Amino acid sequence: MRPAFLTMAESRLTTRRQASSRGDWWKIYGPLVAVVAIAFAVTFATLDPPPPERFEIAAGGRTGAYHAFAERYQEALRADGYALEIVETAGSVENLELLNAGKIPLALIQGGANAAAVDSDLRSLASLFYEPVWIFQRRDRATEQLREMTGRRLAVGAVGSGTRALVLPLLAANGIDGDSAELLELDNSTAVVELEAGSVDAAFFVASPQAPFVARLLANEDIELLPIVRSRAYRKDHPYLSRVVLGEGVVDLVHNLPDRDVPMLATTASLVAAPELHDNIIPLLIEAAQEIHGTSGAFVDPGTFPSSEYVDFPINEVADRYLERGPSFLYRVLPHRTAATIDRLKILLLPFVTLLIPVLRLAPPIYRWRIRSRIYRWYEDLKWIDESRRHDLSKEELDELVATIAELEQEVTDVSVPLSYMDEYYRLRNHVELIHRKLERQRSSV
Repeated sequence: MRPAFLTMAESRLTTRRQASSRGDWWKIYGPLVAVVAIAFAVTFATLDPPPPERFEIAAGGRTGAYHAFAERYQEALRADGYALEIVETAGSVENLELLNAGKIPLALIQGGANAAAVDSDLRSLASLFYEPVWIFQRRDRATEQLREMTGRRLAVGAVGSGTRALVLPLLAANGIDGDSAELLELDNSTAVVELEAGSVDAAFFVASPQAPFVARLLANEDIELLPIVRSRAYRKDHPYLSRVVLGEGVVDLVHNLPDRDVPMLATTASLVAAPELHDNIIPLLIEAAQEIHGTSGAFVDPGTFPSSEYVDFPINEVADRYLERGPSFLYRVLPHRTAATIDRLKILLLPFVTLLIPVLRLAPPIYRWRIRSRIYRWYEDLKWIDESRRHDLSKEELDELVATIAELEQEVTDVSVPLSYMDEYYRLRNHVELIHRKLERQRSSV
């Protein structure tokens, strides 16, 4: 009958060896992997969501300059995989209402249109271009100054438009209101038609020189553009206004429109964002703004716009940094989506560094413990074998012990040990060989 101590020794030896092969990795690296996994999960949960593939911009009426510019932004963003949906509105006042209500993340806003807006967390991304105040009047009923327009029929822009929000204070500064003149709430398209038909005496517009109706009205011999000659007086009470001069022939050089230099007042159009607009979208919008508005124009030299100046709302930090320094390294060398993803994940660097320092400090002692614990386990196995051979064993039982120590010897021989532990390693090998030789002699003597 097989001795119980030998059965127990082999069972324990086999169990320890299996546990060692299965458990070494988890014992050493399991806790570190768990800590890193938890840190990843917690950090990832706190990250902002990725930028949306689809978002909206409020851009005024379909026939206006804002809508035309919004279409150019739409095209620029489409090249980077984003869908920009254009929302038609009555104008800047309605755009601001939509922004403040959180119904839309982005809008083109006319400077000075926020006078009636509630306090909000809106931020300007950049000023984009000058928008002059165009005052077209019938030539047969022309006046030389705004204050002479009492008793006239005046198209002052639709309700909710930036034109109306800007023009009414200018008229009020000249003593003109709904009691002293007939103020008609007409949108741009209707105002142009009514002015050409003679149904109104004058029409006010706030628009880019590229707006289609500008060249159309300048070319009409029955209509003339009123110069603004008291710009300093207007700017004193309305600091969002600037004095600009529309040069002769700027709108149409072939037809020499206008036919003389015309002093005008201008406000500035801006991109304004709600807090909901994702930060990773902003560099793409500024880049598009530089392509669309960075060239020379009727009133500016190249590079004047986009700008962090001439804005009504505080400038967005991401936009301000981009305007001042240009795109970061990531956005210069990588596609926008890839750069945006990496930019979002940079917050993970902090937990990485936090974990890396203690891990690096713990690695050497853990590694020493791992090597020594394995050597100690082999010594424990060797002790069981040595104790087992001291009993009165049959040749078959000795054969089993020889096979067991041969297996142990092969396992020790196959292991890789750092140079700093070679003395302990070779001492172990010598001891294994010693017990192996004793077992061979003991077996041969049976």
